Amino acid sequence: MTTERTAPGAAPALDEAALGWSVFRLAWPVVVQQVSFSIEQLVDAVLVGRLGEDALAGVRLASQLFWLAMAGMTAVGVGTIALVARNFGAGQPERAAAVLRSALLLALAWGGAIGLGFWALGGWALTMMGAEPEAGRLGAHYLRSAALAMPFWSLLFAVYASLQGAGDTRTPMAVGVAVNAVHIVLSTLLVNGVGPFPRLGVAGAGVGFTVAVIAGALAALLLLSSGRLALRWSPWMALAVDRRELSRILRIGVPTGLEQAQFNIAFMLYTRTIASLGTTAVAAHGITLAIQSLTYNAGFGLSVAASALVGQGLGAQRPDLAQRAAYLATRYALALMGLVAVVLLVFGGEITGLFVAGEEADRVVETGRRLMIIFAFAMPGMGVSLALGGALRGAGDTRAVLLIMAFCTWVIRLLPAYLLAITAGLGVPGAWTAAVLDIDIRALLIWLRFRQGRWRHIRV
Repeated sequence: MTTERTAPGAAPALDEAALGWSVFRLAWPVVVQQVSFSIEQLVDAVLVGRLGEDALAGVRLASQLFWLAMAGMTAVGVGTIALVARNFGAGQPERAAAVLRSALLLALAWGGAIGLGFWALGGWALTMMGAEPEAGRLGAHYLRSAALAMPFWSLLFAVYASLQGAGDTRTPMAVGVAVNAVHIVLSTLLVNGVGPFPRLGVAGAGVGFTVAVIAGALAALLLLSSGRLALRWSPWMALAVDRRELSRILRIGVPTGLEQAQFNIAFMLYTRTIASLGTTAVAAHGITLAIQSLTYNAGFGLSVAASALVGQGLGAQRPDLAQRAAYLATRYALALMGLVAVVLLVFGGEITGLFVAGEEADRVVETGRRLMIIFAFAMPGMGVSLALGGALRGAGDTRAVLLIMAFCTWVIRLLPAYLLAITAGLGVPGAWTAAVLDIDIRALLIWLRFRQGRWRHIRV
């Protein structure tokens, strides 16, 4: 079984004769794209970390607000990838193009609202998160310098999801890697003031991000309008939005947006607990989060592959193929995350040492080493929850994932984190122990939900 229309290098997306290869072919470009994004984040952390502990803590706290912004982007993206995949599986690329137009307008509206929020309320939000005065001031500079990027970043998310649902993960990879490379170069020049470029400090990282994202969004729209991809977008039809498709995107995506939003609100409270332990704890926590982003984004490629293949399988009336693809993605995720766990266990201290300098470096490195060891035990659970969670979202079963995420975040992570870190006096390692419990129990519940098989019969 194959889709009827494909992009260069992207199709057939769902190939019954080589299903494992279909999973791998869809996943590896997403892994490359997401790893490049994580490398970008790590380089930013290195550049900012060289400016001092307050700069690192401020930017890492500000990054938590980026994840809150991504809740809406993810909502649009999940609804889009599920619908585009179903339409391509059913041999209806024209309907997929209608989904794309609706997704782009939703993304633009969300990104504009977030950009205004960053500019006007970023400093206040960092204070509420427990940032110390200097860290909060520097973090607010970073948010304002990145505010203009938000509408364009949101557009990129929608473009990526649309093409991934159509089975084209290579084009998003090419655009994403280019954006991240430009950001790295510009941040290096502007944070440090190399040659004729001004020394902007933490704001330089935000300006570099903004310029790179705007260029990437414009390039992505040009590619879509060229007619060479699996989907086509015409600027002359940009406002020809199908209200039915808007409604379907929101019906599928809003639970995922709420899932991400509640997680990020809870995570801010979780970060507030860690911030109360001092700047050293926040710096070590921020570095470990950057590493978590790298491991998460690697597994995210398999999550996207599972979403696309499950959606296409259901669109083609082949739930058996959808199930096989989901389980193959899970096996690959377990193997990948197992390898990452070994690296964290062996090299945790050395990895932490790359991100901080100064008098406090030894304390941050030692705390980070302990966090890496703890975090390694979350890797198998993260692999399962990413792969099967992506499969459920691709089928449109987003409400069940929302409920599982909310339960694990608020009940398994948040309260135990406070009790272990503050009441029991274990500090930030105690908070990360609670996070590992959350991830592993979440994986178990998602696996049980997938095994029930209700996702096979969901209508989108």
